[in-house]
Amino acid sequence: MVFVLIFLWTIAAVLLVNNPKNESTRWVAFSAFAAGGGGLSRAMTETAIPYLHTHELITPTIENILFKLHIIGSFMNHNGLPYCFLMFAISYSGFFNKQLKNKLACVLLIPIVIMLFNTPFYPDIKNNFRILFMWCVPYLLVGMTLLIVSYAKESIQLIKRNRFYIILFTFPPIIFQIFVNYTFKAFFDFEEVWRLMPLVITLLFMTFVILISKHGLLGVKLRFDNNKRESAMRAVTSGASALNHTIKNEIGKIDILSDRIKYEAERENPKPIVKDIDTIMDSTSHMLSMVDRIQKHSQEIILIPDYHKVCEIIESSIETSLPYLEKKNIDVVMHVKTHVEMYCDSVHMQEVLRNLIKNAAEAMEHNGQLRISAYETRKAIVIEIQDNGPGIDQEDLTRIFHPYFTTKNRSKNFGLGLAYCMNVMHKHDGKIDVQSKKGLGTTFILQIPITEQPV
Repeated sequence: MVFVLIFLWTIAAVLLVNNPKNESTRWVAFSAFAAGGGGLSRAMTETAIPYLHTHELITPTIENILFKLHIIGSFMNHNGLPYCFLMFAISYSGFFNKQLKNKLACVLLIPIVIMLFNTPFYPDIKNNFRILFMWCVPYLLVGMTLLIVSYAKESIQLIKRNRFYIILFTFPPIIFQIFVNYTFKAFFDFEEVWRLMPLVITLLFMTFVILISKHGLLGVKLRFDNNKRESAMRAVTSGASALNHTIKNEIGKIDILSDRIKYEAERENPKPIVKDIDTIMDSTSHMLSMVDRIQKHSQEIILIPDYHKVCEIIESSIETSLPYLEKKNIDVVMHVKTHVEMYCDSVHMQEVLRNLIKNAAEAMEHNGQLRISAYETRKAIVIEIQDNGPGIDQEDLTRIFHPYFTTKNRSKNFGLGLAYCMNVMHKHDGKIDVQSKKGLGTTFILQIPITEQPV
């Protein structure tokens, strides 16, 4: 059982060290730590204490300390794991807001507090497995249900795949725990079945290593040939690429408008020239804002949110994207049906819309139509950007949000636009989704939670 302890606490340590700020990561790490309590308990009573007795190295004080560790580990395993796993599922599912999660974290602790005062700890811990079965198994089953439902409802293929990896990683040991630690001990005399736990945990550890090394799990992805300097260089390179992506878009507009200014100047028609100069000034102003706000890509995107009218953000994004739209004579239809002000960072949100509008313009033929609509649901403001272009291959739909993935000319495109959009939406606690059918166009759907403006 020493191996069970080492494997589970190693998983917990890796998750906490690599992604400590993520709430879901913390809860799954706490789950592994609590589950390791079972290994701690058995390691004390079956390995450490007998070994010290055999070599006559033990004293009453040391034995007392080790025995107390056994009691703490046993209680932590049987009572702490269900609570931590359910809180992980609540956090990871995305179905609950922060206020409700905090309330559930307190309410769901009640059975543990009751067990703390009703479990005999002397001379040895005596867990009441019938009572444990009554609340621990429902906790674990509800947690598993939340993960399954969140997987089934997820429409973004990249996130859906990550949710599948979480299920693959967590379900085998949880199912084993339900039967061995609770059901068998409560209703059947199968005490020795728990000795299969090292095999289950070994498989769990191998799955964990494979997932974080090949695909990433809970924001943690390891490459064993990396060092800190290489990681820092990748961060700097990524930051430069993100900045280049923004500058490339804006310079593209400046280039188009410069040609138009030259053409109109030759015709001595001042009104379009003034309008184009205003657009150039807006474009350069936006470039400077992005340079100032992105700072270093090695740092997280820092939002400066405020309340903004949805129609104004959409109109501004369309206005500064007109060079791309007019070049192909694309008709824009705007339909805003919400008066709720959106709590967001206007600079980053407009950049998201500009990216999506530009992508749509590039995808459509001349004389296409771009429809931008906004409405509100009970919990969110929804913005849809729909084009009538050729659509996206189903195979590519699963990868379009991956950094550096692009179906365009690689010498002119970095493949960072949609990855940036997803990052910004996540920072706003929102979502970005995509629906597309070959030959029928593509729709990007943005959802931002409604936040009531304080009086």
